[in-house]
Amino acid sequence: MAKKKDTPIIYKLQAEICSALAHPVRLQMLDILADGEKTCSDLLEVLDISKANLSQHVSLMKSVGIIESRKEGTYQYISLAFPQIKEACGMIRHLLLKRVEKREKLQADLKKQLKRGI
Repeated sequence: MAKKKDTPIIYKLQAEICSALAHPVRLQMLDILADGEKTCSDLLEVLDISKANLSQHVSLMKSVGIIESRKEGTYQYISLAFPQIKEACGMIRHLLLKRVEKREKLQADLKKQLKRGI
């Protein structure tokens, strides 16, 4: 049940963040940034995407407040805006692992039942 203090604007903002997280490259970026601030060059090396593509992902995530950036000389440094983002992504991955484990257990149980029936 929704709390009375939650207003439609909160849900809109939450949807924007969830939408920004709905891309494998952006999730990988957040995982990389969970270890600390990185330069765009660092991200490009690991992500194996074009500079233009990285720029689009960074721009989108900055617009919803997930990441921050700062310039130092010719380098742009990217970091998580809030450490809780790391925790939130970790919780989702944990749930996904549980889902996979559950599915694998169901498949194993089904195989056992089918073998008994043959």
